[in-house]
Amino acid sequence: MLVELEAVKRGMIEEILERSAPLEAEAQVQVLARTQNPAIELLVEEGDRVEKGQVLLRLENDRQQTDYDQAMSQLAKAQIDFDTLESLHQQSLVSESEYRNGRFTFEQARMQSENARRQLEYTEVRAPIGGTVTLRTVKVGDSVGTGTPIFEIIDLDSTVAVIHVPEQYLPKLKPDMEARLISGTLAGQEFPALVKRISPIVDARAGTIKVVVGPRELGALRPGMWVDVELVLDSKDDALLIPKRSIVYENDQTFAFKAYTDTNGVRRAKRERVVARNADKDHIEPVSGFEAGDLIVVAGQSGLKDDSPIRELGGPGTAETPPPTASIAKTETNSPPATTKLAAEGVN
Repeated sequence: MLVELEAVKRGMIEEILERSAPLEAEAQVQVLARTQNPAIELLVEEGDRVEKGQVLLRLENDRQQTDYDQAMSQLAKAQIDFDTLESLHQQSLVSESEYRNGRFTFEQARMQSENARRQLEYTEVRAPIGGTVTLRTVKVGDSVGTGTPIFEIIDLDSTVAVIHVPEQYLPKLKPDMEARLISGTLAGQEFPALVKRISPIVDARAGTIKVVVGPRELGALRPGMWVDVELVLDSKDDALLIPKRSIVYENDQTFAFKAYTDTNGVRRAKRERVVARNADKDHIEPVSGFEAGDLIVVAGQSGLKDDSPIRELGGPGTAETPPPTASIAKTETNSPPATTKLAAEGVN
């Protein structure tokens, strides 16, 4: 029977936990107006990068400036009056009651000046955090009311994916463990990531743990994108790898056909049971029964019987052993509790 052969090889295999989640920014604020005035100068636009404390918008401030000047003038007079009164009090030339009243008047003037200063400062709308302006709702000439949302600022560097992991994987979860973000929007591009935080508690109702995963570099990722999140729970650099396309199934058991040459020089295929220690989308790491360099049937095995004679596609000879390649083990967890693809018997 004509078959295609491939050599068993060694390479990397990883146990991966997969989830999906939208990206979100942890540092995201709405900038609100804190006084009521017309807008007279717009200093930033959507998409601009701003620093914390940077002026974004100036409002008309004639009234606030006048109030501030008057308050400072009154404070200066109150300061002089109180200094004089304090000198007289030290000489016991005024009563204690007059001294307390004078100090109260000075404190009132000081508080009024502080309030006037704050009201004047509110006419300059400043960024509460550093980030990127993602929304502007005001233009020059608009009358801005107290509490009106004016801007939205997002620190894109705070972008993360929040996933919920079944509690059975808690022993394998560690801060800073390797992860990957895969964006379908960006044609399946992978972005290296890491686990930033792991919740210290388990959600008793869902049986899951909240895990925050952040990209090492944001790149083209943006908040709002849906991504596939892969957590690397475990990895093995020198695993024995059998191609999954070699597998045949019988009575819930898995087998592969291994090529050998009999005493008459005839190449035959012997059926070998495959018990998986680990598996990914392309390969299986068997518990036993195979060695690196073994040739196994990867095409044409559906009609084979144990010890059937075989002929390799492309002519006689031994298939060249390809170099080891890295593989990724997928643990499917579309709904909790998730089940891993590491089966003691067989391969899904």
